Amino acid sequence: MKALVTGAGGFLGRFVVEKLLQRGHSVRAIVRPRSTGPAWGGDVEIFPADLRVGANLSPAFDGVDAVIHLAAATSGSEDVQFASSVVGTERFLSAMAQSSVKRLVHISSIAVYDWSSIRSVMDEMSPVAKNIYEMGAYTMAKVWQERLVTRSASSNGWDMTIMRPGFIWGPGHSQIAGMGRQSGRLYFTFGLGTRLPLSHVLNCADSIVLALETPLHGIHTFNVFDTDDVRVRRYVAEYRRRSGKPGWIVPIPYRAGLGLATLAAMTSRAAFGRRGKLPSLLMPKRFESQFKPIRFSNEKLRRELGWVQPYSFQQCLDFTNAEPGGKENEAPGG
Repeated sequence: MKALVTGAGGFLGRFVVEKLLQRGHSVRAIVRPRSTGPAWGGDVEIFPADLRVGANLSPAFDGVDAVIHLAAATSGSEDVQFASSVVGTERFLSAMAQSSVKRLVHISSIAVYDWSSIRSVMDEMSPVAKNIYEMGAYTMAKVWQERLVTRSASSNGWDMTIMRPGFIWGPGHSQIAGMGRQSGRLYFTFGLGTRLPLSHVLNCADSIVLALETPLHGIHTFNVFDTDDVRVRRYVAEYRRRSGKPGWIVPIPYRAGLGLATLAAMTSRAAFGRRGKLPSLLMPKRFESQFKPIRFSNEKLRRELGWVQPYSFQQCLDFTNAEPGGKENEAPGG
């Protein structure tokens, strides 16, 4: 099929395009103007566009069978992230509604969940956050994105699959929020036994393309995790060793960290009201969404899509930490 991919020049986007090409599909890749995108080999047509502003997006859908919507901002001010993720999505969906395309795979995040209410296992039945303004800009944007795509899919009769990856990591992106915080040669972790909801970029791209290829009717949601048997201490130890940044792991009990964040938030609220600003580490709900010790289930992804994790944690480590000039862009066993 021919797939239209937004955010194709981003970290995850370039691997999704590569996986589509490997599976024999052709791609129209939307990339920012003045950006040529990665040097993909294969049938890739570059469509330069800024989804937030600019030219008519309708031609992007000509001859397209299905869409993978990846475009979103992961950094910048709240206004920048909201504009990139939400305003851009509104314009994109409006153009899609004028086309004949009826298949959409939307890439969201587990950031949309209400982590406070999850007692033991995160799965697709876990509640989505309601008071999103207590969370960061990224969560707010991803929740609004999901609302927009769900409303558009329902009103236009599209078949849509929402994919919610965990912590996406890979080459150049191995320092993830869930590993804790680093200060000099000290690595502060929260909860030695805490499991990480990892989604390596290779495995994540594989599941996204599988979702595109699977003819599901209606609206479906899948969490995208690798196996959740990697604990935070192991991940930090591997990061420390392979990144060449030696140091000491300082474990802090999860409840102690959450208690400190709660106390800091109460103190800030008493002193400054809603005007007080705290780092995410000291905001209880954000702290939970990075470090809460729960399990992460990919059972629905495996059962309904037949997904099998293609690369092990060890293979992903080797791929992520390949020597410069080596085959870091070649999948293990490729």
